[in-house]
Amino acid sequence: MEEEWEEIAREAERTGATEQEAALLIRLREFGEMFSELPGITNVDLTTVNQCITTLTRVLATRVTERDHPEGWFFSKEDGE
Repeated sequence: MEEEWEEIAREAERTGATEQEAALLIRLREFGEMFSELPGITNVDLTTVNQCITTLTRVLATRVTERDHPEGWFFSKEDGE
């Protein structure tokens, strides 16, 4: 369990993500690796899953960027709520 928290802390430090966001990034990466090892996976399956993982990673990256650089966005939280 301690190793898992250390990995999350390293990911958070590396990416600027919160610990929760870092844990999600790690899980997304693990999901992609595990999915690719399933028997009978096709290139279409892999492409679809990789696109979904990329999209979710970008959502998390956008959260970090908006939090770190709110002045650089054309919208604010008030606009989206």
